[in-house]
Amino acid sequence: MEYSALVDFYKQLEKTTKRLEKTDILASLLKKSDKDLEKVVYLVQGKVFPLWDERKIGFSSRLVIKAISSVTGSSASDVEKLFNKEGDLGKVAAILTAKRKQSTLFSSKLIASKVFDNIRKLAELEGQGTVKRKIQLVSELLSNSSPEESRFIIGTVLEELRIGVAAGIVRDAISKAFDVSVDEVENAYDLLIDYGEVAKLAREGKLNNVKLEPGKPINLMLAVLVKDIEEGFERVGKPAEIEYKYDGFRVQI
Repeated sequence: MEYSALVDFYKQLEKTTKRLEKTDILASLLKKSDKDLEKVVYLVQGKVFPLWDERKIGFSSRLVIKAISSVTGSSASDVEKLFNKEGDLGKVAAILTAKRKQSTLFSSKLIASKVFDNIRKLAELEGQGTVKRKIQLVSELLSNSSPEESRFIIGTVLEELRIGVAAGIVRDAISKAFDVSVDEVENAYDLLIDYGEVAKLAREGKLNNVKLEPGKPINLMLAVLVKDIEEGFERVGKPAEIEYKYDGFRVQI
């Protein structure tokens, strides 16, 4: 999938606050995602790793400023001044990309998987020259991006993508896109904590084959917070089973 096509869906998603509309838009995107399905599911959540994975992109605003500077020909101080004015480095990237001083001799259309792969590498690089290589990875994407594409690339790199796609919308969109029940999607997610993998299994009709995997955490049911016993009964109904809660650690064994 071309990244520009994904950006078109991003723009649709950020224009509406209605949950059902977002679900419909996302379901349409998932149907069109083909081999990039898992990566697209991560990207619309502003992620490149499943929720259980502790790796972080770890790309600071300071490094983003350097990457924007290197690609657009603007000085780092000018980028920073515009950032102070706009308050959003994604917008800064879009503005400066639109009036880029240095045109690249060779540029190619970005594809979603390339954006995903470059951003994921940011969390995996180690050793000498890591900072320089990280800036090169982001600069490579920006040098081939349109102003709108650059805005969303920076939002993803900084883990600040704001298009209003909550976990519940992803769940409902998977259900709608692949004609499976919400309960099936939710049950699979509780065991995998990975909507990318859940979407792939839903498309393949394999949601019921999901099993526990050693070393991978599962989703825990958390307590419902209420102010008193009366509200507790209102939330869970009657009759209800009540037991003592001892303070301590929540563990998975």
